[in-house]
Amino acid sequence: MLNYFDVECRKKYRKQLVNWLYEILKRTNCPNDILAFVIKAWHFVIPYLCMLIFIFAPIHLAVMLIPLLILYMMMFFYLKGCFVSHLEYKLCPSNAINIMDPYLVLVGWPINDENRHYITHVLIFVYFLFVLPILYVRSE
Repeated sequence: MLNYFDVECRKKYRKQLVNWLYEILKRTNCPNDILAFVIKAWHFVIPYLCMLIFIFAPIHLAVMLIPLLILYMMMFFYLKGCFVSHLEYKLCPSNAINIMDPYLVLVGWPINDENRHYITHVLIFVYFLFVLPILYVRSE
């Protein structure tokens, strides 16, 4: 039971998930660099699209989205990183740009894995700081 909380075990699960998704994507016969680009584009845009849903979509749709966001957030923390980013790297190792890199440049921090991980924590916190009051006001 305690193995499930061991960092190396968690990273192993992330790698297994990435390998499983990679095998599924290979069957599409789409070139890896194109798959990586499409996944990276959606990976970057989805938080903004979700915010638009929270603000403008019917409230029941917004509320249904919360468990999914919480699931992805918990997976990020449990797996010690983003499995989607690791899938992007596996699909196109020559493109090491991460979706957190523009934010790191914006705040003037060096681009490295530690800062990417830290700023992800910050942005998750800020994101929920915006989402929860929006949902509260909309539910009134």
